[in-house]
Amino acid sequence: MHRSRLTFLLCASAPLFAQAQSPVAIFGVVDAGAGRISTTGTGHASGLLTGGNGTSRLGFRGSEDLGSGYSAGFHLEGELQTDTGNANGLNFMRRSTVSLSGPMGEIRMGRDFAPSYLSMSLYDVYGQRGFGFVENYGPTAGVMTSGGSTFSYIRTSNSVAYFLPAGALNGTVQYAFGERNSQTATTAANSSKQGNYMGGRLGYASGRLDVGASYGVFHDVSWAAAYVADYTVANVGGSYNFGVVKLLVLVQSESMSGRAGQAGFRFNTYSLGASMPVGGGVVRANCSRYDNKTAGQSDRDARKFALGYIYHLSRRTALYADVARVSNSGAAAFGIGNIGGSISGAAAVPVAGGRATGYAAGLRHIF
Repeated sequence: MHRSRLTFLLCASAPLFAQAQSPVAIFGVVDAGAGRISTTGTGHASGLLTGGNGTSRLGFRGSEDLGSGYSAGFHLEGELQTDTGNANGLNFMRRSTVSLSGPMGEIRMGRDFAPSYLSMSLYDVYGQRGFGFVENYGPTAGVMTSGGSTFSYIRTSNSVAYFLPAGALNGTVQYAFGERNSQTATTAANSSKQGNYMGGRLGYASGRLDVGASYGVFHDVSWAAAYVADYTVANVGGSYNFGVVKLLVLVQSESMSGRAGQAGFRFNTYSLGASMPVGGGVVRANCSRYDNKTAGQSDRDARKFALGYIYHLSRRTALYADVARVSNSGAAAFGIGNIGGSISGAAAVPVAGGRATGYAAGLRHIF
């Protein structure tokens, strides 16, 4: 009798549990291709690459309608290496957030993109992927640290962000905690703000026009053990779709002011890109320039040109091919960039004033 009653209650409550549960989506990108990188004076390397058109990833996301225009959601996303199958333990370093949305906008917490990076991605015709993306010729993740942890200008951890409601006017502000212990001694290089980030972005998108500007400050960042200072990035960009061609432009400034007698750096990046529908795909071209404004390094400039084609086999599957070249001047020695560390031995940079060239062709599938 007791078991029958319990079974009845569980069956009767099943629809209520089903209504309370939110749909969970599994999504991802699988991208693989062949590539070659050659540099003046330092040789070349070929191999299988991943992320030539879209970063390979696996993710989970879901949302729940709370009523009255409010909803809760989550987003977990990790990167994959298609060429080796390595997922680094399948962490969710690309994004791990929980959010609450309503008529007044969205509050999001966790690890997410820094607002100061969003414009760089939105107004790059390559979307910050592959050999052709707008090169960040300066500091990158792996050589910059904050509070002893690897620093990335792309994403922030321990962040709280507010997003404006969806509409033509869009924007976000974000604060990330460095989580520094109040009893930790402060120095000229490491203040009480070590590891903190504050930034924001404001944009307008309507019809064929999309414009935006962003600004962000990462506190107490070390670069290659040479500079310790606040890393500041500011950019403005836009795109306009003429129908037959879409033009994209981006101007970005990055700087670190040295402390305690250390030298700092400052440089600007300029980019002009275009995409044009041709046949069953899209032709993409981009030209970017690195302008070193650091004292005593004005001769270390570089230019990058990229050309590629994406052929859509379906809405989710595409073939792609790209070629890109970096031309250095003076004492500059920038490489082409190694997608996800895919091509072994291809991280070498050319000799000063030399060139670096990259070729890639592959297949990308979205699910």
